[in-house]
Amino acid sequence: MNTFWLMVMLFIFGGIMLILELMLPGFGIAGIIGIIALVAGIVVGSSVLAAGQLAVAILIVFIAIVVMVILIYRSATKNGKISRSLFLHSKADKEEGYTSTRDYQDMLGKEGIAIAPLRPSGTGDFDGVKLDVVTDGQFIPKGTRIKIINVEGFRILVEKIDNTIEN
Repeated sequence: MNTFWLMVMLFIFGGIMLILELMLPGFGIAGIIGIIALVAGIVVGSSVLAAGQLAVAILIVFIAIVVMVILIYRSATKNGKISRSLFLHSKADKEEGYTSTRDYQDMLGKEGIAIAPLRPSGTGDFDGVKLDVVTDGQFIPKGTRIKIINVEGFRILVEKIDNTIEN
């Protein structure tokens, strides 16, 4: 009877370790230990139980593990207890003052000089502020006067300023 309880404890311990493997990030030590415990439980159970009884015991352990996994999955999703403790629910919104990039909308319409050839991307100087800029595909040589015509996140679109005077 003592080996029967050893088999039961190995099955329970192996199931718990497999469930921990699903929840913990890392290499998989808990899963490996869980599989070893389950196999050891089967080996111990084969000396205690008949083949049919061992098959039933393995089936019961398998069903118990599946039920626990389903319960943990439900708790981890749909705002369950685990999802509230594991997942971040706050956001870094623009309304809260968080931004991932600087807003260059205030630079719209500014004129500057191409300090590197724009093929179609390069660098422009706008009153001492150096920015990475792009053109709509045209080549603009270094030293040419340019103007910011559109700003979309990181992309600052410029065009060449025509130096001719219109009458």
